[in-house]
Amino acid sequence: MTWGPGAVVALVLAGGAAPELATRADEGAPQPVAPAPEDGGATPAPNPAYEAVVRAPDRLLDPWSVPADATVVVLDAPALAASGARTLQDALARLPGAGLSDEQGNALQQSLSLRGFSAGPVTGSTQGLSVFLDGVRINEPAVEEVNFELIPLEDVERVEVVHGPTAVFGRNTLGGAIHVVTRRGGPGAAGGASAEAGSFEYQRLRAWVQGGAGALDGYLSAQETTERGWRAGGATRSARLFGKLGLRARGTDLSLSYQLQGDRAQEPGSLPPAMLAADPRQNYTRGDFFQPTLHLVTFNGRQELTPGLALAVNGFLRLLHAGQFNANWLGPDTRLLDETTSVGGAVQLTHALRAGVLRGHGSLGLEVTRSAVHVPVHREPNARFLVDEGGAALPRLASDVSDAQLAAGAFGQAQVAIASGPLRGLGATAALRADTLSHDIVDRSPDDPGKASGRATYTRLVPSVGLHWVFGPALTAWASYSEGFRAPAFLELTCADPAAPCVGLQSGVAPDTSFRRLAPVRARTLEVTARVAPAPWCSATVGAYRTDLRDDIYSVTAPGATSVFFQNVGDTRRQGVELGAHAERGAVEVDLTYGYQRATFEDELALASPRTPGGTEQVRRGARIPLVPDHRLSLDVRVRPAEWLVLAAGSSWTSTQYLRGDEANAERPLPSYVLVHAGAELRLGRWTATLRGTNLLDARHETSGSFAPDGRAPGQPVVRFLTPGPPLRLVAGLGLEL
Repeated sequence: MTWGPGAVVALVLAGGAAPELATRADEGAPQPVAPAPEDGGATPAPNPAYEAVVRAPDRLLDPWSVPADATVVVLDAPALAASGARTLQDALARLPGAGLSDEQGNALQQSLSLRGFSAGPVTGSTQGLSVFLDGVRINEPAVEEVNFELIPLEDVERVEVVHGPTAVFGRNTLGGAIHVVTRRGGPGAAGGASAEAGSFEYQRLRAWVQGGAGALDGYLSAQETTERGWRAGGATRSARLFGKLGLRARGTDLSLSYQLQGDRAQEPGSLPPAMLAADPRQNYTRGDFFQPTLHLVTFNGRQELTPGLALAVNGFLRLLHAGQFNANWLGPDTRLLDETTSVGGAVQLTHALRAGVLRGHGSLGLEVTRSAVHVPVHREPNARFLVDEGGAALPRLASDVSDAQLAAGAFGQAQVAIASGPLRGLGATAALRADTLSHDIVDRSPDDPGKASGRATYTRLVPSVGLHWVFGPALTAWASYSEGFRAPAFLELTCADPAAPCVGLQSGVAPDTSFRRLAPVRARTLEVTARVAPAPWCSATVGAYRTDLRDDIYSVTAPGATSVFFQNVGDTRRQGVELGAHAERGAVEVDLTYGYQRATFEDELALASPRTPGGTEQVRRGARIPLVPDHRLSLDVRVRPAEWLVLAAGSSWTSTQYLRGDEANAERPLPSYVLVHAGAELRLGRWTATLRGTNLLDARHETSGSFAPDGRAPGQPVVRFLTPGPPLRLVAGLGLEL
């Protein structure tokens, strides 16, 4: 993976974007910090009028500025383009504390983890990250999962990653929040087209145009991607149309965007040891796929009311129709439909002020979202099962549940900093948010209608406070305390009965009919961070954090099958250290990131397990939470030997991690692995040619694993099922800017 100059801030560290702006005492508008000398000389003498501006992110981001708080990492469009990433999670994988896991066997559907919390399409993983696209929360209301492939990465202006719970972003922000801001048109007409081709019959075609006329601007792009995939039954295809109209005039900023996307991603999944050793390209149950169609309309507006006072509004309509087909070896196949309609909006008032030596920023806001989710599941015949259990004819409707959700939140945030005097650079931030989420679940399943019908409401008040001190351009330190909250999701509530677990999660209805067995998750986080810049050409950030969770919700696999249910597992903890360093001298840039994270159970537990003879495993306090490696290390080097040529290379190392289903840490973990990547970019006039290679050593590796019965083997023994990582991959591209 290669990185552009815009990745300087991003790779500085979790938590550690440096103060980006300075203001002078006699000027009201922010001014850029003076650039460092190109010869790499000593740090310039401090400017006595220097003021550090440290901004925590607001719920609705200001389109004209980038916050520079301790917890914010920013990737801009040049860095995203230079990375060659196909998905957002690919682009973020080099951040300290971040990593990827692949349970579906499809590169588009990898899960992203951050500080031991994940966001991805797999129902049952420890979802704990909030993801927003132009102010719209895109965690699916079914079970808070995130379909990253529905984010238009090539049309993104910047990505802001907020580490740790942050009050203004609301529920599910346990490990952090990711806010994606899309592009819009600019002055003058421009456009371009690009084509890529590579290993496994990968092809991508894209075209875009933008322009402006007076106060109006527009942007439009279209893209189509196809790939056979490196494994049998692993093909993907995707078509996307994205457009945005905007208006900027005298303190007014309005935009209206529309995204239409249709995908089909086949899912080779995991393999038992014998098949994995013989040929990792195989498919255990060929036929699995995920097929979403998305319509998303988003309006964003910002009006400057008076100098320093602004009103921001957001409104959206999101329609998702998704089909999920699962081919099974131990039972009938299942076909799930997810029909989700979400509509909502947010309003936010922000105020910046100057009072003597004090600089302040405050925000107040309110947001409401209404979601209607309908999930029918059909069981269908296959070569081994022509009828359902009990002899019922197939195909048949197995379950039919729907949920009417209402989510609302009110929040406020205040910041103040001392701009001059002996305490110059000292500042504080405080935020408070009240969240409520209600479920109105209706069960129309044919076998036992009404079994899962019921209502549940969860409410929580979430605070956060922080201190920072900008000692000067060379040293900044932060400390914060924050809380987080996650309410049980729709499909968790309908699959919370250990006496009747759900087969494949949604192919059965097994609710806690009282809707009181699952308690909401509560998180408390302490963290400290320091950033040093001993010379203009280098900087480093180091931070430590600890997140304690009460009533963590965890998916448990029932013994003897692929059945699962959700339960609270008491206290868990995520703690770690994150380090980022950046150096740039002459034509060479170097980025180094390291994350140590220790995710543990903090209570003695007896959990259902498919791998133990009695069906239960004893989990001791301090046992590692599966699929969270202790260490991740990455190094990236970028060289520009000429203005028209950029060369890049890098490597990443991920340590061992336990398999899902081995919460007792009794089995052999997944081995550690090293991946090497490289790339080159050649620019000649308006033409750009690229060549990228990943896993250049063609290393065999697995990023995800669990335990399940092997229906192909005599006696159906419970074995390890591992998802193999992709081999060596090369992609070449050619682009033209008009």
